[in-house]
Formats: sequence, structure tokens, C-alpha cells
Amino acid sequence: MKELLRKAFTLGWGAIVLTRETAEKLVDELVKKGEVGQEEARDLVNDLLKRGKKEREELKEFVRQEMERLLGEFNLPTRNDLSRLEEKIDRLLQQGQEK
Repeated sequence: MKELLRKAFTLGWGAIVLTRETAEKLVDELVKKGEVGQEEARDLVNDLLKRGKKEREELKEFVRQEMERLLGEFNLPTRNDLSRLEEKIDRLLQQGQEK
């Protein structure tokens, strides 16, 4: 059962959305069934939470990279582009006021 639980999280999004409370409930069930001991249960909860955090970070990075790629394909201006334009407009307005 413990290995089945690990495989399920490896294959799906389970670890990404897993909370400490949910992980503890899942592992408590394994303890009640005698499939894991108390010490192993704590390690399993921590392992599941670490995996969830890692997977969330990987997903966040993947989404960021995809957004950058898509924005690049649409040829949209970046924040830096907009900042440079704002600075240029400000300079032009100042030059116009000086005349």
C-alpha cells in the first residue's frame, strides 16, 4: 500500500496539492492498517510534503518558461521595453517644455 501511494503521487498531481493535514490522514490510515510504523509514518509525511513542494516549484518554473516562450512568440513588449518607452516619453516631454 505504501508503495502504491508513492506511485500514485509520482504519476499524478497528488503531491502538488497535498497539504500536511491530508498527508497525515493518508499516513495515519497506513499506520492503522499496520502497513507502516510511527517513525516511518513521520518520514513518509515529510517525504510527501517535500515532494509536493518540489513539484510545485517545478510546475511554477515550467509555467514561467512557457509564458516567456508564448509572450516571445506574440512579440509583446517586455516590462523593460515599456520602461524604456516611458523614459523616452518623459525626456521628450521635458524637451518640449523647455522650448
